Amino acid sequence: MKNKDIKRNKLLNNLSILSLFAYFKVWEYIVYRQPIITVMGHIDSGKTTFLDMIKGTSIVDKEAGKITQHIGATEITIDIINKFSLHLAKKYNFELMIPGLLFIDTPGHNAFDNLRERGGSLADLVVLVMDINKGLQVQDVQTINILKMYKVPFIVVANKVDLIHGFNVCEKDLLLCINNQIKPVQEKIDEQIYKIVGQLYEKGFSAERFDRVSDFTKQIAIIPANVKSGLGLPESILFLTVLSQKFLGKKLTIDENDYMQGAVLEVGELKGIGSTVDVIVYQGCLKAKDEICFPTRSGIKQTKIKSLLKPNFMTAVDKKCAFENIESVSAAAGIKIVAPDIFECLPGAVIVSANDKEAVENLKTRAYSCLKKGCTGAFVKADTLGSLEALHKLLDKECIEIANSDIGEFTNKDLLELKILHEKNKEQGVLFLFNVKINQEFLDEIEKQKIPIFKNNIIYKLIEDYQEWLSKLKKQEKDKLLKEIIYPCSFKVLPNFIFRSSKPAVVGVRILEGRLVVGSVIELNGNRIGSVEGVQQDGKAVDVATDGNEYAVSLKDATYLKDFKEGDVLKVSLNLDQISKLEKLEGDLSSREQEIISEIKIEIYRKQNQ
Repeated sequence: MKNKDIKRNKLLNNLSILSLFAYFKVWEYIVYRQPIITVMGHIDSGKTTFLDMIKGTSIVDKEAGKITQHIGATEITIDIINKFSLHLAKKYNFELMIPGLLFIDTPGHNAFDNLRERGGSLADLVVLVMDINKGLQVQDVQTINILKMYKVPFIVVANKVDLIHGFNVCEKDLLLCINNQIKPVQEKIDEQIYKIVGQLYEKGFSAERFDRVSDFTKQIAIIPANVKSGLGLPESILFLTVLSQKFLGKKLTIDENDYMQGAVLEVGELKGIGSTVDVIVYQGCLKAKDEICFPTRSGIKQTKIKSLLKPNFMTAVDKKCAFENIESVSAAAGIKIVAPDIFECLPGAVIVSANDKEAVENLKTRAYSCLKKGCTGAFVKADTLGSLEALHKLLDKECIEIANSDIGEFTNKDLLELKILHEKNKEQGVLFLFNVKINQEFLDEIEKQKIPIFKNNIIYKLIEDYQEWLSKLKKQEKDKLLKEIIYPCSFKVLPNFIFRSSKPAVVGVRILEGRLVVGSVIELNGNRIGSVEGVQQDGKAVDVATDGNEYAVSLKDATYLKDFKEGDVLKVSLNLDQISKLEKLEGDLSSREQEIISEIKIEIYRKQNQ
């Protein structure tokens, strides 16, 4: 290694992340890529509007070189960032160094799930859009959980600030706009923000209003906004840029000589051109005529790129669908690849350079790790490998066993395998479908077989629906079991409370311990004398007689004086089958009841071994 390189490496190890950016400016062969950003949040929070505003901001200028509309993504260049946020950068004393921001066009979990690599996320940052008036909602909490799982930094855009009573959109500068509100409105804004701060704290995050953040590596910035009017948008862009520089550091530095790798967003067909894949290139440089490898159902396939397409700039602005050929593209970028056999590529897969032998070998194991075939458990189908991997993570976390998992439409073969799984285990053999089409014919057959199906386009809703179904199922099973259950019990026949001597005998009793129910077989000194036909208290029938209380009990087949007398302590006779059912209710039994059951079980085994 040259002396210059040794000195450079030593210096790199001692530099802070901020000075790292400044240092890299000296080394011209280092190229920076844009951070890849996805937008997530609860339904109707405004995440789609936020993305639309980002894209609108980009195409307003219409100057070539200022914006780049990628396939499946929108790039905001540093020129646009400077135009909208430079005054704020100066105000907060931030230096902008990255070349821009790359926003994935599809909001929500879908885009995030497809940007995956080695079990992690290719989304460098996330914008969590929430309703400031409602705080954290169900999908917000789910989003935070997955961000925590993937360790992805994020900002919070607290949207719909304009719906706070009395709010007046008066300035484009967010802080000036807030400061110009009447005092009750300012107080309400802070109240709602600190409600979110508290909710985030409960989830393990420290947060603060954007202008009060003291350390971006430790605090999450909350930006109040009115996304529809653009209020808070410059601040959001600025703080995403700052967060990129603070958190990502070396991750944003790339070498164009690195082998190319990309994540497939979509496999499709382009009229007049043929089969294509939409790819986010996140590493290296991709050129027309390069050879690439990608996973198919029959294994890893290699092909040569015919052409690389991106939206024509002017037609993209005018909303027309047209593309132009380009010779090469560097990370991070969204591109459409045209190549032979590319239609066989698995959606959500990773595409790598054919020259990167190590990556090709890794692809052979990584691409198929989520495609399973087993004996017992759930049947899982998703639209892409990314979605399938995300679903696997969530099901594993909830300890839901997976037997079969695959991507693509539900087929007749899938139906046959699902039936077998359900026959083996009614509780586990269920169907999960995420973003997958299924014919009505299959739905009718699944319903006929009474196989539970969980179908949703929101990945977390699948788990919630399953848990709700499972909870109802267990309640039904428990209710059924409770109707059949016979409890251990001992009770004393009260003197002077013999109401009828036989057919059936009706006597007054006090429950000494345990619970007495209709159907219990009664014994005295180990000899069976009859069974409980009815239990009453104050002239009303009761389902369960409990210890310490007195009841009138009718005893079928038992005769007073012949089989029992006043003052006798009678017991409920239990067999092993009844004990087995009781053990399923262990959580509902008192410690004494559990002791009695153990004693009875030991006595039964002792008699069997005599």
